Amino acid sequence: MTLNFSYATFQRKKYLYIFLFTILFATSYLIGYKSLSSSNNFKNLTVHQEKYLTYLPHDGFNNQRIELENAIFLAWFLNRTLIIPPLLFFKGVAPIISQPYDELYNILKRFMLPNDDYKKNEFEFCFSEYKTNCNFVLCLREDQSNCRTVSYTMYNWEELMDFTFLKQNIKYIHRQDFNYKHLLESIQIYDDKEVYNMTNDQSQYQQRYYDDPRSTKSLGKFKERVNLIDLSKRNEKLLHFGSVFSSIRIDQELPESKKFWKKLMNEMIPNNPIIINIVNKIVDKIGGTNNFIGAHARLKDGYFARNQNKTIKELIKKIQIDFKQINIKNDSTCLPTIIYLATDVKHNHKSLQPFFQTFPCVYTLNDFNDLLEPLKFLKNPKDDMIMYEFFIPLVDLLVTSRGNRFYQTPRSTFSRYAQQLNKVNFTKSIIF
Repeated sequence: MTLNFSYATFQRKKYLYIFLFTILFATSYLIGYKSLSSSNNFKNLTVHQEKYLTYLPHDGFNNQRIELENAIFLAWFLNRTLIIPPLLFFKGVAPIISQPYDELYNILKRFMLPNDDYKKNEFEFCFSEYKTNCNFVLCLREDQSNCRTVSYTMYNWEELMDFTFLKQNIKYIHRQDFNYKHLLESIQIYDDKEVYNMTNDQSQYQQRYYDDPRSTKSLGKFKERVNLIDLSKRNEKLLHFGSVFSSIRIDQELPESKKFWKKLMNEMIPNNPIIINIVNKIVDKIGGTNNFIGAHARLKDGYFARNQNKTIKELIKKIQIDFKQINIKNDSTCLPTIIYLATDVKHNHKSLQPFFQTFPCVYTLNDFNDLLEPLKFLKNPKDDMIMYEFFIPLVDLLVTSRGNRFYQTPRSTFSRYAQQLNKVNFTKSIIF
């Protein structure tokens, strides 16, 4: 009886084990199949879950750079992938100004690559009238009787600036044009509800962004407060800003925000090797970094044209106060203190003459035309445009920023950037 009982027990256990093994195998197979299916769709799943942020550029290089810096901060704070518009370079004053979202888009979409159905690299704009004391880009009107054409090119920011810091802190992709449909297709958006238009601006300074919701700092010239913590809760796949220009657009009060911003300002600087090589050679010619005085006189258009004489007088006065060893009008040789003057007018412009008459040794970019030759062979890979005229102002800015002191033109974003780079150069010289 004992033997029969053990055999029956063994048989029952045997069938139980077989049953459990079958269940386990089937379960494992289904789990494996589900995992395999998920991995095949992983890429699509990632794209679906990704959240993006972009904006619309306007004005010249330095205003566009400020917009990019603000957008980088917003992407970092909101943990979104930044879609970076191309940099628009113009020969002369940029005809694209800050405007409401729809109007700005209507203008920007006219900028196409050369293989598109549009006249190659030329942009026509019309204005009501041209006055010497008026910046015509601020007087733009639909008046077809008074139109101008400017040359432009669309450049990749990463061909010009050091993006090492960006790669370490945010995800980003480059936008190739200003076609709204192309934008949505590129990130697989097929429903307008997945896009949140942040800035239907009625004012150039509509929204100001606060990293700390407890901040009591006033709006100043802005119209509307936006707490970034509230913006971070939005579920739309794309946050689309219009203009994000202004060096005080974002109020940064949190310690981590201040740390990130400082690193961004110090590390995202121009690093195009051809430009840097030219700048280094010019700086060596005038004594080397920190061995000269840098100054900037913006005099050409609008507000700056109306204040030419005042700008020059203030520059002269400030330099004389700080450098009393510079003899006035009585030495034709270069003194130990050399001045490099960046300016947007020609060397013989009448407003500059008091400056040259006051200081005996002043250099401008015109004195180094031979060193600028490599720029005449530098092409934009997008459209083969020669970058010489587009990059000349940037070379001027970088040279003047290398001085031991820098004197700026009030209200100029060119001057503010040169001042910023001057501080970066000074800090690095102390460290190294």
